Amino acid sequence: MEKNAYSGFGQYEISDKLELRLPKTEINIGIKEDNRFSYYRKNSEDQEIRKSIPQSSGKIKIELCPILPMNLPAKKTNDLIFLRLAESIFVEKKSTVGVLIQFPMEIGIYIINQDGTKDLFDCFTCEPMHSRFALYGTPENGKLCMYSKVKLLEKNDVDPYVFARMKVDITNNLNEGKLIGKLVFPIGSHNFYYSEGSSEVHVDDIEATLKQESKTSLIDIKRKGYVNKGTGLKLVSYLATDDGIYTMDKGFD
Repeated sequence: MEKNAYSGFGQYEISDKLELRLPKTEINIGIKEDNRFSYYRKNSEDQEIRKSIPQSSGKIKIELCPILPMNLPAKKTNDLIFLRLAESIFVEKKSTVGVLIQFPMEIGIYIINQDGTKDLFDCFTCEPMHSRFALYGTPENGKLCMYSKVKLLEKNDVDPYVFARMKVDITNNLNEGKLIGKLVFPIGSHNFYYSEGSSEVHVDDIEATLKQESKTSLIDIKRKGYVNKGTGLKLVSYLATDDGIYTMDKGFD
C-alpha cells in the first residue's frame, strides 16, 4: 500500500463504521444492531484482535496517536530504552554535536469520553521487531530495557508509523574524542507531538553530556522539550515520571 493511502493520526467520530489502514495493520470498527460497536484488528502475523464497545449514544470518538514504546510485549523495563545506533557518532574533545535520529513508537487507540478524558483501548506496533528487550550492563546487575536499532536521519527519511524524529545534542567535556554507539535513558516523561491527518511525529529531544568521574567516562542524559512543539502539532502527554538526569555508567560504545 502506498504511504499516502495510510490513515492519518488524529481523532475520529464514528456513528456507522470506520476503516483504518496502517503498515502491516488493518482496523475495522462498525456498529451492531444493539448499538454495540465491534472492533477488529489484524496485524502482519495474521493475528486477529476483537473487542466490543457498548455505547448507548450510538456513536463513539477515538484518537489514533503515537505512544511510547513501553507496552509491548510487556511492561518490564521501568521506562528504560536502549537505542543502538546503526552508525557510531564520533564526538571530538571539548565539542558539541547535534544529530537527528529515529525513535521507535507504538500506536495507541484511545476512547474519548464525553467529559473529554481518554482511556487507552488498544495498542500495537507496526514493526513487531521493535518489541524486544536488551540488557544494559552485566547479567548480574544489568538493567532491562526496551531495545531498537536506529539510524541517523537525513531530512525527512524516517519510516512513518514506525519511528518518530528525535534530536540528540551531545557535548563531550573529555580531553579526548569518543565514539557513541548506544544511548540508554528513561522515557516515561517524554511526549509525542504529531501533525493531525498525517504521519508526521516528533518526540522530546535529549541532551547527552560526556564527563569523567573516578577515571571512568560516563554520559549524563536529560530530556529536553521538543523545540517546535508550538507549531500546530498535537501533544500526546502522559503521567510524567522522574525528569532528572540519567547516567550511563556501563559503557556507550
